Amino acid sequence: MRTLMGYEIKKILMKKSTLVTFLVLLAVQIVMAFSGSLGSTYVEDVFYETHMERNRTDRENGIALSDRPMDDALFAEMRDAYAKIDRSTQDYKWTDTYRNEVRKYEDVENRLKYWGLGSGYSLDNMTQEALYGLREQSRDSMWEYYELSDREVAYWQEKDARVQIPFTYEYAQAYDSFTGMSGCYMICMLITFFIAISMVTVFAEEHTRKTDQLILCTRYGRTKVYGAKLLSGSLVVFVVNLLFVALELLGKFFSYGTEGFDASIQSVIAPWYSYPLSMGQALLMMAGLLLLSSLMVAVFAMLLAEVLRSSIGAMAILIGLLFAARLVPIAPSLGVLSQAWNYLPINMLKADQGFLDMRLVNIFGLQLNSWQFAPILYLLIIVLLVLVGGKIYRNYQVSGR
Repeated sequence: MRTLMGYEIKKILMKKSTLVTFLVLLAVQIVMAFSGSLGSTYVEDVFYETHMERNRTDRENGIALSDRPMDDALFAEMRDAYAKIDRSTQDYKWTDTYRNEVRKYEDVENRLKYWGLGSGYSLDNMTQEALYGLREQSRDSMWEYYELSDREVAYWQEKDARVQIPFTYEYAQAYDSFTGMSGCYMICMLITFFIAISMVTVFAEEHTRKTDQLILCTRYGRTKVYGAKLLSGSLVVFVVNLLFVALELLGKFFSYGTEGFDASIQSVIAPWYSYPLSMGQALLMMAGLLLLSSLMVAVFAMLLAEVLRSSIGAMAILIGLLFAARLVPIAPSLGVLSQAWNYLPINMLKADQGFLDMRLVNIFGLQLNSWQFAPILYLLIIVLLVLVGGKIYRNYQVSGR
């Protein structure tokens, strides 16, 4: 097996298409990972600061404010600070008052706006009671949006009782960015393209080159070769994926710092969510789902090419599914179909779609949310694909030659 895997890995890595695809996607990943430190900010078309300077200042301000409850005392401080500047134009950004007294509150204000206060947001009348009242309304609206059953609502009510109110502010920009569109979501898209171009030839190549009959008639041609091909392709995908995740973490921590692991997910990206989850835990779970789902997609792509006897057909289907998953919305009113759609890897790794989907899966009385059930589902699919694919591979007969 070791010898066979050595040759299979060498075949994958020696292909020009694999090398070119990897280098192009690697360059894209590096740019995406460090994009937070690239560029500059301009005020009224006049240079203000580089993004590295902005990040350093925001990090210092965020650390200084961390561990503060988001309550009336903090809102009063913000009102007093913002009253000292005139925000009708951008000129206030040049003043020492803004730099020394006001700017440190910007991340808090941005979170309040992002939380759905939107057009009704006003710092002048913001109170702790109003904020968390709106949070409860948003939470209840999400329960209605997902059309949760009474049993599911009871589950989330029990979890919601463990969410700390008021929220505690913690600087967590790196974790916010990693769990956002430029983090795991983008890596999933890049890895899917890598798989679609590089992995579909693992099985299909022998069919297109008419060498399949030589392999299948050998001693291990219908047994160990099958396992060696799957393991080799999966290993290459896993290593590339792990490299991209490591680069993403390195880039985010370099740009924004490592602070924020214990920040609650409610205080950063999803105030309506009822599970007491930290941003660090969300990062680890999303990274794990990314690695596991990429293995599932790799196995699917390789076996699809074997079934079709064509790498081009498998590539077209895989890329088509990727774009369909993002371009075709399926409303929660469609029930199981909508829920299943959100378990597609590219949807699951979009935090506000699959990862935080509030519909549960009941397994023998055990209620599992989306990020708890997804790894079980992906493992089951991998096992099923391997078993069915093995039967198809072993029963294949060369004909018409």
